Amino acid sequence: MNLRRWAAAASVLMMAGAGTAVAAPASAAPTAGCYGSSCEGKDPQTYCADDATSPVGGVQLGQAYLELRYSPSCRAAWARISRASYGNGQFTPFATVHRNSDGREYTCAVQRGATSCYTRMVNDINVTSYAKGEWDSGARTYNGRTSSY
Repeated sequence: MNLRRWAAAASVLMMAGAGTAVAAPASAAPTAGCYGSSCEGKDPQTYCADDATSPVGGVQLGQAYLELRYSPSCRAAWARISRASYGNGQFTPFATVHRNSDGREYTCAVQRGATSCYTRMVNDINVTSYAKGEWDSGARTYNGRTSSY
């Protein structure tokens, strides 16, 4: 091969290589800051919200929406109520997470001027839990609960 052909071939190979991207390894999902019983009573936003789901669907309480939240990486559950604004003369909206095996509960109340709150977490390994809550429209009080998960 003469020098010109070799230089041309090398140039083509370098250009082709320049357009080839090597994929970086996918970063692992963030590790939960707690797991199971070590999550008991902790703040889900701090530890377990990244992979949280609402496994049993929510419940409409008037305009408010109640959910049981669950983190598979933490194996913990908590309750959340949203769209729960309220005025003077109305009861303060709240949500409670209830663990069925021992009745352990955590409750949150929506602060004045806010529209949502979430409870502390319960360990949910090999047990089930549900969310319950209440919202007052001024004309009627709505209460309900989710299915257990």
